[in-house]
Amino acid sequence: MRIHERLSFDSIKTNSVYSRTNLVTIRNMARPYEDEPADWPQAAAERQAFEELAELIVETRAAGKPVIWSMGAHVIKNGLSRYVIEMVRNGIATHVSGNGATSIHDFELAFLGETSEDVARAIEDGSFGMWEETGRYMNEAIQQGAAQNLGYGESLYQYLNNRPQRFPHYDDCVFVQCQRSGVPYTCHISIGTDIIHQHPIVDFEALGRTSGKDFQTMCQSVAEMADGGVFLNFGSAISGPEIFLKALSLCRNEGLEMKNVTAANFDIVPVYATQAPSKSESEFYYRPRRNFIDRLGQIGGKGYLFHGLHQITIPRLFHRVLQLKSARNVEFPPYSRKEVLSRDQRKLYPIAERKADLTVSRLAGRNAVPDSRWPGSDDPNFRTLALRIQEARERGCEVLVSLGGNVIGSGISPDIVELIDKGYITHLALNGAGAFQDLELAAFGQTEESDGNSLERGRFGMWREPGDMLHAALRDGYAKGLGYGESLISHMTTCPDLYPYRRFSLLDACSRKGIPCTVHVTLGTDAIQQHPDVDFAVQGGASGRDFRLYTSTVTRLDGGVYANFGSTVTGPEVLLKALSIARNLGYAVHRITTANFDIVKLGDYHRKVGYEDWDYYYRPRKNIIHRPTSLGGDGFHFEGLHQETIPALRLALLDREGEQRG
Repeated sequence: MRIHERLSFDSIKTNSVYSRTNLVTIRNMARPYEDEPADWPQAAAERQAFEELAELIVETRAAGKPVIWSMGAHVIKNGLSRYVIEMVRNGIATHVSGNGATSIHDFELAFLGETSEDVARAIEDGSFGMWEETGRYMNEAIQQGAAQNLGYGESLYQYLNNRPQRFPHYDDCVFVQCQRSGVPYTCHISIGTDIIHQHPIVDFEALGRTSGKDFQTMCQSVAEMADGGVFLNFGSAISGPEIFLKALSLCRNEGLEMKNVTAANFDIVPVYATQAPSKSESEFYYRPRRNFIDRLGQIGGKGYLFHGLHQITIPRLFHRVLQLKSARNVEFPPYSRKEVLSRDQRKLYPIAERKADLTVSRLAGRNAVPDSRWPGSDDPNFRTLALRIQEARERGCEVLVSLGGNVIGSGISPDIVELIDKGYITHLALNGAGAFQDLELAAFGQTEESDGNSLERGRFGMWREPGDMLHAALRDGYAKGLGYGESLISHMTTCPDLYPYRRFSLLDACSRKGIPCTVHVTLGTDAIQQHPDVDFAVQGGASGRDFRLYTSTVTRLDGGVYANFGSTVTGPEVLLKALSIARNLGYAVHRITTANFDIVKLGDYHRKVGYEDWDYYYRPRKNIIHRPTSLGGDGFHFEGLHQETIPALRLALLDREGEQRG
């Protein structure tokens, strides 16, 4: 097995954050008891649903049951920290969680009083994210906390609590005020997506250990909803809904009813609960809709989807809950932690009992030519992309391809295998779900678990053999100094009898061709992380090694091509961080052709959008199409199903190859 070079971060040049121009300042943060809430245009049905939710929150907390608050980074960036803090102080929220970016903005506000740099300008000179104080302080906090077996949120709190003179805006820090109030604050990170992962002292094993512990804390909080509770999600389109689902699955697995759970999503993405989209529509894959409406409904829960800007919806919710609390003359009892779940009580089931949506028989019987022609095949930009890929390979340049979790489930692995075999792909990047699906397909001839009633039965994601195999491969490989993808490839290579269907495996194809396959995980979102053998320190450490390997490839991306299929957050964010590192270290990575493939409708993706537009927050638009190409190259967006676009790209490349031979 070929071992690929990882980039050292030792020579990364950092700058003082005090020299940075910031877009957000603590001076214009919202003031919950002074500001007048803005109007929120709502249809009658949405107004009624909102009133139902506010009433339910009051009833839930008056009964001493939990209300969990989950959020993305823009809640903090929009100046709403004090609203979250007051939700906790008033006893409304009993647990607060965020992603890595949320904690970074919160942390910077605590010591700097400002946050949110100008990314578009900084990405060009390699200064994006290279902030000495933020990177050093946060990594020190996490590493010190990991040594004491603390969670990520606890680690940050302890660091600030021991150094109050360094953090003059301590009172406006969400994770500080949560833990001062006895309320858990948890942070759920994706390896390689946060600016502190670019700092020379980063320790990915410590990141995995602490964020993994926070996932376990979240699972305990969800378990406290066994007799009822409310999960509120603000702007977290993937990690919040997925972590909630995995926690819910563990609760059902251990026999907890979870029938009276309510989940509500607040975002500006135009998806509504009344819709029943098909699998060919992007709304079907919107995680809050799938997990809060479809899946929660399978076990008797109820979900809501609310549409609006956070700076409108959060004040509205806060004030309405307080009004109802006063009108009902009720008190919210203090939060009291209850440990309910135990890893020893988890039940695993044989893979032979699982129903799957994708089997190797379907892959073996598929046609080399697609049944229907993708309409975008005639797009001049698509033909340009195919030409750029071919030219890049003729010049020996990199073609880096990133896949989201639904790609393998689409049944097009043979197309990607052929592109790898023919040398059109030089580096393949997967998320955790994609790598797990690939391993399952190679070992058991099936993947993509059918939803059915598996969540209700406590079996969702709880399959013995795949978890045993993947975690054994990771443990063995990591102990030998291998990364995540390398560990899985090594296991396939040394134990070929365990993988009778590996000809359909992307990992195996990369191994045969001698190209890297890297895996970029989020802690707590993958079914494999429900397995009792999971070691989050290994998950983080192994994926961190892959991030260094990935970044090494990006240093050679000048004149090359980057293509992303269906990864809406991890793929775009990992690319942006790696590109910043490469440019920071002096690599001239300027002329890049980038392409994003998804069923998301962007229309004219070159038009200017603002904070009030949902597509402003669509990461591929900024991080794939525009920012990497600002110094040269072109960025494209192509709309279509993976089972249409990937075969079309294969045919376009093979047709050009045939024309050249002719």
